[in-house]
Amino acid sequence: MEVACAGLWLALANLGRSSKAEGHRSIREKGQIMRTTKMARFNNTTGLSLGLVVAVIGTASGATADEGITKGTPIAPSIPSKTRVVNIGLTDATSIAAKKGWFVEELAKYNAKPNMVLVTSFGGSGIEAALLDRGDLHITQRMAYPALQHRVNGLDAVVIWQGVNPHPRRATTIVLADSNIKSVADLKGKTFGSSLIGCPYYASLEALRDQGVNVDTELQEGDTRFINITGAASTSALLAGRFEASGIHPATSTTASLYIQHQVKELATAVPDGVYVTAGGRAEYFAMRKWAIENPDLVKAFLVVWDRTVRWLAADNGAHLSEAATIASRELRLSKAVALYDLKDESTISWSFGVTSYQEAVDSIKKFQSYQIKVRDPFYTKNHLSDKEIEAFVDRRFFAGGEYFVDTSPKPKRTAEATLNGNSLAER
Repeated sequence: MEVACAGLWLALANLGRSSKAEGHRSIREKGQIMRTTKMARFNNTTGLSLGLVVAVIGTASGATADEGITKGTPIAPSIPSKTRVVNIGLTDATSIAAKKGWFVEELAKYNAKPNMVLVTSFGGSGIEAALLDRGDLHITQRMAYPALQHRVNGLDAVVIWQGVNPHPRRATTIVLADSNIKSVADLKGKTFGSSLIGCPYYASLEALRDQGVNVDTELQEGDTRFINITGAASTSALLAGRFEASGIHPATSTTASLYIQHQVKELATAVPDGVYVTAGGRAEYFAMRKWAIENPDLVKAFLVVWDRTVRWLAADNGAHLSEAATIASRELRLSKAVALYDLKDESTISWSFGVTSYQEAVDSIKKFQSYQIKVRDPFYTKNHLSDKEIEAFVDRRFFAGGEYFVDTSPKPKRTAEATLNGNSLAER
């Protein structure tokens, strides 16, 4: 990663990129906005080639050349300032923490600043892997399945936090509200659209398989045809009738309106107590291994703020959710109705409490991978991690007993920053 410091601003215009991401970069000081004009490539299991346009949106004050900010280094080079900048994925929950000033407050204890990165503005699913690999993103969230897939694909990242089991509605199988399809069995002979690099695909396949319906894969023909499609394009294609059913997260900016406007109906949720709910569908925060090794104090600071944010959202039976939605809608440019649905609905992927046990986190990842191999998933049949590699994938320093552990479990805390004085959403 390039280091922005005094005297190098003009030289940056001609600075050569590394072999992984070449191209011209222009830097505008005050806005902390960086853009690349060279299309970079990151290959995943489907052979997807992602065009990368990188933009980092800072919530901290603009940095000048005299400040000599280093990005994610524990010891700054010989420049006037040793301030570190932490590039954090901007989501509903992290946007709230940023706006409240909690990231600034906590990171200041370590002479660091937050820089919020709107990952979804750069492209489709999986783009965060390219940003992490470039160093333009330090901490980001995905479900356990895509995080594992990134690791299997060679991204040298580590899990720093894992969420508790989600509600089965975190991933659903849907059809249009006026569809004559009434049940999963009716999907035989129909077409199902979802993204191979999105975990609703796996949740839906497990749910359909549980009811005797198999979807086509590259290894075997099933009862239902499959179209690989992602994001807003998937929503548009469903509404246009390109396929009859889709696997989605209900609580996202591209899908929440389908529920708010009553445009769809659910055929199935993830299987309660199934492999998705107890393993692959758990949320995870992860970071590049090298960065986490060099900056464990900043990872801990992030987890402290994450815990504070989740407890604030859960406090007093959700009394703060309307305020939270107002913040998220402005920061993410969503309608308040969509932001509130994303935060409040039981299907939320925005926030959750965390598991504390390193072994539980490891076992859940092993469980998901083993299941996918058992059902002959085309990717995991050919590509998977060993048990030792999975154990190394989870960074035990940030779980119970580790030096940088933060308790993010649903257990109430009696501290100044934990405001669980009334009823809580912790068990929802």
